[in-house]
Amino acid sequence: MNNNPQIAMLRGLKSTFLILALACLSFFATNCGTDHAKVRVINASPDAGGVDVAVDGKTVITGLAFGGLFPASDYLTLTAGNRRVEFRDTGTTTDRINSNIAFASQKQYTLLAVGKVSDNTIAALLKTDDNSAPSSGNIKVRVIHSAVDGPAHIDIFVVAPGTDITSATPTIAALAYQQASDYLNIAAGTYEVVMTDTTDPTKTKKFDQTYTLTAGQIRTLVTLDAGGGLMSALELSDLN
Repeated sequence: MNNNPQIAMLRGLKSTFLILALACLSFFATNCGTDHAKVRVINASPDAGGVDVAVDGKTVITGLAFGGLFPASDYLTLTAGNRRVEFRDTGTTTDRINSNIAFASQKQYTLLAVGKVSDNTIAALLKTDDNSAPSSGNIKVRVIHSAVDGPAHIDIFVVAPGTDITSATPTIAALAYQQASDYLNIAAGTYEVVMTDTTDPTKTKKFDQTYTLTAGQIRTLVTLDAGGGLMSALELSDLN
């Protein structure tokens, strides 16, 4: 038997490193170096009911209702790489979505369940977030169009409250269903956000909401079905 204390110490260090390496193989990797990504999850499928979400066979979210966001603030942290993501009817093993999704290291994502169960269009939709701070005095705003019963393309007007949009040019034009707009980098202030059907010359409002944002804030608006062809929007507080 070798009783050299230096050899014993090296063996102990090897055991410690092995334990840390195994810990980093787990789905959640909050303190395991830099090889991780961050994700938040939204149920944007109007007829899916509550869903559970599993990653690599491990349930990480339960009972996420239509229009629900998890976590309510910040992000989940996960090991980067290809992950198997399943959306299931709550409390069951019945998959509504079963997809392999690649998450890159040091990236932040919004993952949505979009479409409908009734017509088998339900699917996973992944969008990359950019939470780098806006320029001084400004805010950043983008829109993700996930309202399956809404217009196929929407025009978005970001204007001073009370603005007549009849002859206005859209701030974001013809945003397609399942697409995310670029981030607007605009002065902080109060804005009315109006959304219309791109093909509608009368510009009937499908969504109309006023927001007041202060310098340094980033927001994502996720369109959702509100019935009767109208839309609501889930406001995500990306930064500040």
